[in-house]
Amino acid sequence: MTSIEPTPESVEGVGREGTGVTPLVAPLPFRNSQIGWGAALMVGLIHRFDPDTTVKPSTGAIVGLASENGSWGVMGLEMARLGGDTWRARGVAGYMDLQYDFYGIGIDAGEAGQSVPLEQTVFLASGALLRRVVGGLYLGGQILWLTTTVTPQGSGGPNLPAVPDQARTELLAGGLQAEFDTRDSDYWPQRGSLAQLKGNFFTTTTGQSGSFQRYQAAWSWYQGLRGPQLVLATNLLACGAPGDAPFYGLCSLGSGRFSVRGYTQGRYRDHYTAAVQVELRGHTTGRLGAVLFGGFGQVAPEASEVLSAELLPAGGAGLRYQLVRKYPMHLRLDYAWGRDGGVLYFSVGEAI
Repeated sequence: MTSIEPTPESVEGVGREGTGVTPLVAPLPFRNSQIGWGAALMVGLIHRFDPDTTVKPSTGAIVGLASENGSWGVMGLEMARLGGDTWRARGVAGYMDLQYDFYGIGIDAGEAGQSVPLEQTVFLASGALLRRVVGGLYLGGQILWLTTTVTPQGSGGPNLPAVPDQARTELLAGGLQAEFDTRDSDYWPQRGSLAQLKGNFFTTTTGQSGSFQRYQAAWSWYQGLRGPQLVLATNLLACGAPGDAPFYGLCSLGSGRFSVRGYTQGRYRDHYTAAVQVELRGHTTGRLGAVLFGGFGQVAPEASEVLSAELLPAGGAGLRYQLVRKYPMHLRLDYAWGRDGGVLYFSVGEAI
């Protein structure tokens, strides 16, 4: 339900990434729309596997977090570039114990705003390997293993959503990925684009949920309007989860990378979602920056109904602080307004 996504005196760090190994050790406050305020400790490295400084660096980190509502977790990740960026390897492993509210499934459930508190434990491990085919095009595969248990913390009622499956479930998924990446930076791109297509095919080894698929297509485009000081970023996102998907495998607004800000995570969820976002980013010649953003999302039970579904608009503004001198990785503070009110975000890394 939550994510923390994994810079000198001048703009040296913005748009021109440094060399060598840069350690990251930071206690970071955060704000999540479901688990509230919390603190995370990030220990990591921005590093290189080969000496070619024209290749964007790799990033590895271990993150531990705890929030005011009792949620906590620990996660390790590595996003590696190998062989002059011919290969891209990514790995994630972690455990989370999350306390959050379940609003039901579908736009009507989100509009009603009635929820049941849940506790969910998640242990996951995932690995992906992609190879460059030509230019910025990469193709590869992924494997994911997840074990989770959902425990309601309250009872349902006539006006409350039905309590989801409480069984312990173990899921195994193989997947395919395609990626087209022409960005000049992973952290604060001023030109280029990133297009991603992912498909995961889940089978249940234990528990009551059946087999299902989950697909996601995302495209982000970046254009510098005045060097690194002013950048326009746009994003298109589509998600589908056909089949017998458990509620936590469905698509939702406010969850994951590229998601529309301004909506509580999981309040609007269904088998299909779509979103459009635009963000204008400004940066000083030092470490400070600011953004303005807007967009909308849609949720629907069938793919054919997404484009005709009700629009859920959002917009907001934010501040940025560059964490290290060599790389434009930022601490992010955003306030976003959706149809149901405002949501404050405090995290690391850009949203789109």
